[in-house]
Amino acid sequence: MINLIKKENVNIGILETDFDIFADIVSTFSSENLKKDCLLDIDDYIVPEYFRNKITIVIQTNGMLIGYATFEFKNGNNSSKVEINKLYVLEEFRQKGMEALLVETVIYVAGEVGSRNVLVTVDEHDSYMFEIYKSIGFYEVGISEDGSLLSISVNTAVASRRLNDKFRDITPDSVDYKSLRLVKKIASGRSGNIYLTEDKRILKMFTSTSFTYIKDREETLRYLKTLDIPEIIKPKNLVYYDGLFVGYIMEYLPEGEALWNNNSNYSFEERIEKIKAIEEVMKKLHKMNIYICDLNPDNIFFDKNGNVRLIDCDAFVIKKNVINDDVDLKYRDPVYKIVSEKTDLYAFAITSLQLLINQKIDNNATKAEIEKIYNKNKNKLPVSFKEYYDNIFKTKDRYYLSESYEKYLQSMYSLDDSNLKNDNKSGKISIIILSVIIVLIAVIGYIVFKSSR
Repeated sequence: MINLIKKENVNIGILETDFDIFADIVSTFSSENLKKDCLLDIDDYIVPEYFRNKITIVIQTNGMLIGYATFEFKNGNNSSKVEINKLYVLEEFRQKGMEALLVETVIYVAGEVGSRNVLVTVDEHDSYMFEIYKSIGFYEVGISEDGSLLSISVNTAVASRRLNDKFRDITPDSVDYKSLRLVKKIASGRSGNIYLTEDKRILKMFTSTSFTYIKDREETLRYLKTLDIPEIIKPKNLVYYDGLFVGYIMEYLPEGEALWNNNSNYSFEERIEKIKAIEEVMKKLHKMNIYICDLNPDNIFFDKNGNVRLIDCDAFVIKKNVINDDVDLKYRDPVYKIVSEKTDLYAFAITSLQLLINQKIDNNATKAEIEKIYNKNKNKLPVSFKEYYDNIFKTKDRYYLSESYEKYLQSMYSLDDSNLKNDNKSGKISIIILSVIIVLIAVIGYIVFKSSR
C-alpha cells in the first residue's frame, strides 16, 4: 500500500497489490458470487477484475480495515474527471469523520493528476452520505435512476480544504526542479533519464505518468535516504515540480567500474570473489527487509577499492505483496510472483551464471532457454555450482550460493563418514575372517602333527 497519511494509529493509502487488504474489502461485499470470484483471484495473487482500472483508497487502524473508496478516471471534452464508484466505512467507524477523509483523499489524488471534477451518484434514500458530500462542497447536477448525481470542482476543493498541506509531505532539504539547469543527458533507462546539471549534480527524472508508481517511488526513496548503507548509491535530495515529486538527486558514482565492463578480463577465481561480495551486500539488505528487485550486472558497480556499490536504488522494494513484473523476463522468478528474498535469489543466480560463463543472456529469455544455455556451459563449472543451478532450475528452493556450497560440503562429509563406517565395518569383518583362517590352520596343523607321531 502507498501511504498518504500515517499518523499515530491511523493509516490512509492507495491499495496496489496487498492481497490481505483486498480480502478484507471483499469480505464486505453483499454479493456472494462476486465475493467468491474475487477471493479465487486473490488466492492466485491476481488483482480481481472488480478492482481493475480503479484506484482504491483504504483507511486502517493498527492494521484493521476502517473503510475504503474506489474510483476511476473518465476522459471527455479534453478534460479528465474522477468518478467515485463506491465508498464504504465499517459500521463501528461511521459518524467519526472517516467518510469525509476518504472523499478528501479522492479529491487530493484527482488534483495531483490534473482532473477537473469529482462526481458521485448517491442513493436518494442515503441521506447520511448525501449530507456528508454536501458538507464537503459537492452540489447536485442531475438525477438518474440510481440516485442524485453530485459534483465538485477539484481546484476549488483542494484550495478551500487545504488538501495539499494535509497530504503532501515535502521535506525541507528537497529541491525545486525549476532551480536546476540541465547540461546534458547521461543515460536513459526503463524508469527514467539521468542528467548532469550545471552545478555538477546528478539528477534522475522519472518518465512514468502513473501517479501510484511515482508516489510509491517517493515513499521508497524517502526511506532509503535515511539509511546508512554505503553499499548503495542513495538519493541525496528528492526533487519536486510545483509540489509534485518528479525525481531525485543521487550520490556521485565513485571511481571504479561497472561489473560487466571488465568481466572478460577476470579470472574464474576473481569472478567468484565478485559474486561473493555481491551476495554479502544482498544478505545485508535482506536482513533489513529491503529487496533489490532489479538485480542485474548493469546495476552493480565496484569502486576502486573493490567494494560493491548498487546503482538504481529507486527499483528497490521495501513493502510486502509487490508483484515482480517490472524487470527483464530473464531475471523474473517463474515460480514466485511476489517480490521477496526468493525473487532476489533467482535474479542473483542468473546474474552469477552470466558472469561465470562470460555470456550475456537475452533479456527476454525464458527459464527454459536459460537452462539450455546453462546445460551447454555447465561442464565449465565446479560440481558444487552444478548442484546449485540444478536446484534453481528444477526445484522451488532458493538459496544463497554460499548456503548451497555449505550443503554440498555437508553432503560430501556425510558421504565420507559413511564410507569410513563402511571401511571400518569391512576391516572388522576382514580381521574376523583372518582370525578364523588362522585358527583353522592351527587346528589342522595340530591334527597333522599328532597323526605323524
